[in-house]
Amino acid sequence: MTRMRNAVHPTVLRGAVAGACLIALVGCGSGSGGADAAGGSDEAALALSEQPTVDDVPKLAIQDMPAFPIEKYLPAVGDDARIAAASGEFIRVCMARFGYAYKVPAINQGTLDSQENGANRVRRYGVSGATFADTYGYHLPQAGAQPAPGAEAQPMSETENKIFIGDQDPANGAEAGAKVAGKVIPPGGCSGEAQRKLGIKQRQRMAEKINNVSFARSQENPQVKKALNAWSKCMERSGHPYKSPLEPLNDIQGESAKPAEIATASADVACKDSVNLAGTWFAIESSIQEELISRNEEVLVADAKMFDSLVRRASAKIDKAG
Repeated sequence: MTRMRNAVHPTVLRGAVAGACLIALVGCGSGSGGADAAGGSDEAALALSEQPTVDDVPKLAIQDMPAFPIEKYLPAVGDDARIAAASGEFIRVCMARFGYAYKVPAINQGTLDSQENGANRVRRYGVSGATFADTYGYHLPQAGAQPAPGAEAQPMSETENKIFIGDQDPANGAEAGAKVAGKVIPPGGCSGEAQRKLGIKQRQRMAEKINNVSFARSQENPQVKKALNAWSKCMERSGHPYKSPLEPLNDIQGESAKPAEIATASADVACKDSVNLAGTWFAIESSIQEELISRNEEVLVADAKMFDSLVRRASAKIDKAG
């Protein structure tokens, strides 16, 4: 694997959670996982007693979807960005000891301040909001934005790779205690050293698992299936034969929306609102989350405390470096 000089190693990065989530987040290692740490299995911790039925489904426009119950426990994008920035600074210092320059990825203040999270309400059920659809279609506002000159990442050399990842990756050929320029590569390379200095430990990540599972299980729910079928029929009547609101996202082409895409997205939002898809889906998924949160609350609280402590350490590092 070719790594980039201004990239944070995968052991410091974690993918964003789930179904509709498109946001890249920074996390704390893979972890052997939530329920196991609590003495149970993920299968038991994330199993539903039964598919819920919601009798009093709220009327809800897709653009007005409120927060999901699990969002109380999901890391914010801004907090993950702070961890990435702090980790990158430790990596930079470590790489410099071996005579290599490492450029810490730039993170703008808007990202650091962002309270968005893996629930990704803006895209969880596909395009949301008539104004958004009429302007961007299925594209995101930043789609097509060009990086600043000189911002492109440069591939690492073989030696830099060894220093960066160390003995975490056997393919690098850097065994424990290996040296470069007479200096011992730290365990796990500079990325491993960064994790230790920042205090990154394995996280249970139960919140992310619940976020994923609730989205997947909700699509199996009879009420949601009925609402999705009604949406699909509405779209077909409008000349857009889709079975799921997520399908059109696979058809995005080009850097900006063409008139045909905007027409489809506008019909999509109108059909969602006409069949109350957001109200039904949100009610069912929230019910699923509430059951899983209740079963795993102790793990969720412990995980959140661990992460909050990590964010404070990362913020202190950023402030000191600044």
